[in-house]
Amino acid sequence: MAFLGMTVVDSHVHLLPGRLGEKVRAFFDAGIGTSTPLAYPNNHDVVVNSLHHEGVDEIWTLPYAHKPGVARGLNEAACDTVRQFVDAPLSIVGGLTVHPGDDDAVSIVSDAVDNLGLRVLKLHCSVGSFLVSDARLHPVYAFANERRLPVVIHLGHNVNGKTEADELPAIAAIADAFPNMPLILAHCGHHSAPAALQLMLQHPTLHADLTPVVREFPEVDASHLELLANRILFGSDAPNTAISVTQCLRWMSDMNLSDEACISILGANAQRLIANVVAL
Repeated sequence: MAFLGMTVVDSHVHLLPGRLGEKVRAFFDAGIGTSTPLAYPNNHDVVVNSLHHEGVDEIWTLPYAHKPGVARGLNEAACDTVRQFVDAPLSIVGGLTVHPGDDDAVSIVSDAVDNLGLRVLKLHCSVGSFLVSDARLHPVYAFANERRLPVVIHLGHNVNGKTEADELPAIAAIADAFPNMPLILAHCGHHSAPAALQLMLQHPTLHADLTPVVREFPEVDASHLELLANRILFGSDAPNTAISVTQCLRWMSDMNLSDEACISILGANAQRLIANVVAL
């Protein structure tokens, strides 16, 4: 791999707390069976140290609310995780979450940004059973737009985590409506990544990450990644993935992208987005 000296930010990691982390791992274990072991244990210390040894300099840990009423606790847990690993060999950016069914959604988000120091919002449509276009989320998007808060959205409603092409236009409409909010399509909309990349060409504020889905990389080509390099982020989905960071980096290396594109995708884009967040 030819990434010597480049900063690597894994912008899609889930260091989930306690019972939630165990339930999510059990879901993945049940879904993939024993034929495809996951690359990492459900152990925060092991994940952090493993990613460091694989060349990662920074991670985003992303919680997600599956129902109303749990977001504040998840955000506090994310803040605790950042504090726990303050002396870790890599740096951790804490993520926050909210559910459209929360009565005080904007308050939850503003508290997480301004008081807990969290810097990226994660929404998961299938887990939370809501649409990206849900009107109850519009005040949250308006806050994120004002604060330039990155929002990572796992689009789609398939239980297998995959996104259908006809679900993509809705996220593009949100990106257009809130152009100062960096809207990041998780997994590059896999298994509809080709359509997602075409959509990005038409909607200049829409971003995407290259995070695999369990054992599958998103279907992307080098020419599109070169063209959209300033809006693409690197991610692994650790610990609930069968593909290690090392394999993700090798996959990227095999595309023979320019150094400029690699620098942007591997870390510079993610660091720029976090640096631009406005906190009070």
